Amino acid sequence: MRTSWLLVSALTVLPGIACAPSRAAGVGSSTPPAARADEEGPSGAPGAPLAWAELGPAMFAKAVAEKRFVVIDGAAEWCHWCHVMEATTYHDPEVRKLLDASFIAVKVDVDSRPDFEERYGEWGWPATVLMTADGREIGKYRGYLAPEKFVEILNAVVASRGVAEAGSKTDAAVEAKAPLGEAEIASVAAWTQKALDDRWDAREGGWGRPQKLPLAWDNAWELVLAKAGDATARQRGLFALDRQRAIIDPVWGGICQYSTDGDWLHPHYEKLMTYQAGAIDNYAAAFALTHDPGWLRTAQAVRGFVDRFMTGPEGGFYTTMDADLNAHETDKPYVLGKDYYAKGDTDRLALGVPRVDTHEYGRENGLAIAAYVTLYEASGDATTLATAERAAQRILATHATDRGGILHGPHGEGEPGKVLYLADNAAFGFALARLHEATHKPEYLEAARKIAAIVTGELRDAKGGGFFSSTPDPDAVGIFATRRKPFEDDVMALRFLARMQRLAPNDATRDAIAHAIPVVATRPAIEDRGRMVGDLLLALEETKGVR
Repeated sequence: MRTSWLLVSALTVLPGIACAPSRAAGVGSSTPPAARADEEGPSGAPGAPLAWAELGPAMFAKAVAEKRFVVIDGAAEWCHWCHVMEATTYHDPEVRKLLDASFIAVKVDVDSRPDFEERYGEWGWPATVLMTADGREIGKYRGYLAPEKFVEILNAVVASRGVAEAGSKTDAAVEAKAPLGEAEIASVAAWTQKALDDRWDAREGGWGRPQKLPLAWDNAWELVLAKAGDATARQRGLFALDRQRAIIDPVWGGICQYSTDGDWLHPHYEKLMTYQAGAIDNYAAAFALTHDPGWLRTAQAVRGFVDRFMTGPEGGFYTTMDADLNAHETDKPYVLGKDYYAKGDTDRLALGVPRVDTHEYGRENGLAIAAYVTLYEASGDATTLATAERAAQRILATHATDRGGILHGPHGEGEPGKVLYLADNAAFGFALARLHEATHKPEYLEAARKIAAIVTGELRDAKGGGFFSSTPDPDAVGIFATRRKPFEDDVMALRFLARMQRLAPNDATRDAIAHAIPVVATRPAIEDRGRMVGDLLLALEETKGVR
């Protein structure tokens, strides 16, 4: 999963419940809700589980042949409310009757499908998407849907005969914008900084409410300003990092995804690699800035969690750890995260360990490797650099294509080299550049150079500027055939290419940077990001002198 910081920001506007560790009102007990024993599945067998289809051309072809609608359950493996919705809503008898009669039900593990996660991440998980048989959107819904609400939605789709949303099939063409001058970029940076300043929470630290998020790029930007002598940024950055320590597990060291209630005292206990990487990077940078060993101890504590629970035997980094214990098992007692994480190490291990998604994805590994490099540079700990190099070598061996791009997952998962995602290549290329800066080993620069060629070639929008979310997918159907230019990934691509232009100057790289900045540096794009603009400010700073 590319579980982004954008995903969590959407929770501030969800009308329903998404990604929450507590039970929905009316669900009842502390055990996970189970499917009713008297329901019938498509085969007519009592209690038969719902047979989920796989998102892809075969499924859409089946929908066309059988004149069915498509309902997609976009779910994260670590997401509590995704488990609740599957167990209650999708196994409700009335829901099942409607699905069996008129729909094909598809489940998407959003971590495994960057195309789906990028398109629907702002809808929160679970995200429910209804489509026509030819892949046009009928509607999309945020968060947990109770059975009675879902029945109402499905009946409305059947009654309307699946009228697609206007404009859902294609995106409007965008003409290229001229590169921005330095004064224009400075103006963009100034009002982006003001937008960030306006969201500063002086009481609790961090940016925005009611969810408190460990916003790594915002923190990183404050520390960059602090290093340049900005006393206000120094105070804010260190205050934010100190307050968010409250959502770091004091026993194992992992940082939680976020906290509710407008403070740092109500964590949601899922542990995502994207957040572990951000915390390691931030606390290592705080130590480099202040030389206060407390910051280094915090960075090492989070690293200890990653090393212990989220690193594979061959060195690659895993993706997520569930918030709750036994969320996926039906034969073991379910334990809420708030009860599980109140225990010490021995008592936790006696119960078991929350499920870890052991997929090794390109983006997550890139972010983690880069963070380990920052920790090495701050601490001088050679084991940290060795861990980063081992992970990089693992991903290069298992994910690299013949032309140099990085697959989302390893060879053997899908068709190798068929589709490359910007998220994976920008983040992993950035990590390789960071490794070269730390080690000066030419093999990392050469591997990064190949990825840069993919980004500025196959992933670049030569007409409109910026970068597409993926290379063309010849099997994509309907709305999925339209490639988009995601803000977060385009900004990471800018940061990667800025480093490459300093390490290995190239006219194509400089031109790609110059024409990508106008795509992301627009008021509507930045306003859509809300409090999550630290990465853009970093990119504008890092591209100085190379654009």
